[in-house]
Amino acid sequence: MNDRGLPAAADIVVVGGGTAGAALAGILARDSDASVLLLEAGPDYGAFSGGAWPAGLLDARHIPNTHGWNYSGLAHATQQTLTAYDRARVLGGCSAHNGCVALSGHRRDYDAWAELGNAGWSWDDVAPAFERARQALRVRQVETEDVSPFHGAFLDACTAAGLPHVPNTDNPDGVAEVGLSPVNIRDGVRWNTAFAYLDPVRSRANLRIVGNLLIDRVELAGGRAVAVHVVGDDGAARIQAQRVVLCAGAYGSPAVLLRSGIGPAEQLRALGIAPTHPLAGVGQGLQDHPSVGATFQGTPAFMDDMRRWDAQKWLSDEQALAKTRSRVCREAFDLHVFTYAPALADASGWHFQIWAACVDVQSTGSVTLTSTDPAAAPRIDHGFLSDPDGHDLAVLQDGLELARDIGQQGRFGRELVLADPELEQVKRGGDTRALIARRVGIYYHPSCSCRMGPASDELAVVDSAGGVHGLQGLSVCDASIFPRLMRANTNLPSAMLAEHLAPGYCKSA
Repeated sequence: MNDRGLPAAADIVVVGGGTAGAALAGILARDSDASVLLLEAGPDYGAFSGGAWPAGLLDARHIPNTHGWNYSGLAHATQQTLTAYDRARVLGGCSAHNGCVALSGHRRDYDAWAELGNAGWSWDDVAPAFERARQALRVRQVETEDVSPFHGAFLDACTAAGLPHVPNTDNPDGVAEVGLSPVNIRDGVRWNTAFAYLDPVRSRANLRIVGNLLIDRVELAGGRAVAVHVVGDDGAARIQAQRVVLCAGAYGSPAVLLRSGIGPAEQLRALGIAPTHPLAGVGQGLQDHPSVGATFQGTPAFMDDMRRWDAQKWLSDEQALAKTRSRVCREAFDLHVFTYAPALADASGWHFQIWAACVDVQSTGSVTLTSTDPAAAPRIDHGFLSDPDGHDLAVLQDGLELARDIGQQGRFGRELVLADPELEQVKRGGDTRALIARRVGIYYHPSCSCRMGPASDELAVVDSAGGVHGLQGLSVCDASIFPRLMRANTNLPSAMLAEHLAPGYCKSA
């Protein structure tokens, strides 16, 4: 043990206890005899049964605003201020902090990964890992009787607009449909990966979990990772490792690599970091689903109906989802149109919103360092709407127009009124491009900043087993390695990564 009470060494050090990291550490501890050390920057509140978890992290009805990294970044060049791009700083990561939607995407997402040179990542290859992740996270389908008046009005309006209703929107072959999203919720509790994967193995002697610890860098020697350097309240420490797996997310993992001297050489030198392993793709190719929303105000009668419902039933912020195709759709589908109804701070009611997101995103951005200090946030630029042919913007134009069409259908049209002066100024069918550029936001699915690909791809960072190209004993297992972002949120796919990659780490342990 060192002066901080940390182990001096471990067979496998997992850096980051988020959605993928908590799942990976749990599987490794369960399925191997290797000593596993899980390091998390945020707190570990212990097992769910211990009762120490904050109520806001457990309550699956609302997305909490605690335990954040306070990240911010640039969405679009026309925006004058930085946008909040927060990620969760707590064991379980964003699976302890999200809307609990559990989708896998379309089979073409993963078949395309394989076509890009990533053997073993087609839909048929990853489908079993998805099923194991669903079982672990207790994913279930929301019952029809649990649909609130707002979400129900949205479902009916989408059906009236021509989208067929389906019982489960997590269909790898679905293209144009509307329904309720499956969720990782158990008895109203947000069932995160810490509960699903770590609680069953917390008593094992080969697992150690340490929270409230920042990761500075990975130490390299002789072409392999040999240790991690950490910083906590008691100062710095070095932990020797046979294998290091970065699971710090699409913003955190590239930052750790860059601080370790792994990345674009000129960028590193500009910060005074000696390039120990030049790798051009680190931090490049960042993707998220650009989105734009429209706000509606309920009539007094509708608000009364919602209050009666809320007093008797379970109501979530997110619940209903439509998948459909824009006029520029290339394959499968490229639009999510979904509901969001967070409660107002003054308890007077709800924000009723319909959001449209481009989920076959073509634009890319980057994550770069602002400092060598591990406590300093990186510079985040998603590059929204930057694709040269305007694909993503065209998708959002169609999505925003569909949101307005849905807002005029059935009960939605009668009892919810568009309360968006800027959007109201643009006539139906008019040019919304400038409006979208000003308002484009994030769907909170950052990915692809350490993307997976063959060594022949100059921007690939890891191989198909998650290993960093050109180095031994260093891997990445989180949403940063997605070659392209799938047509889904990243909650379930991140857990799938751990399920899919863990067996290989167990064999090599």
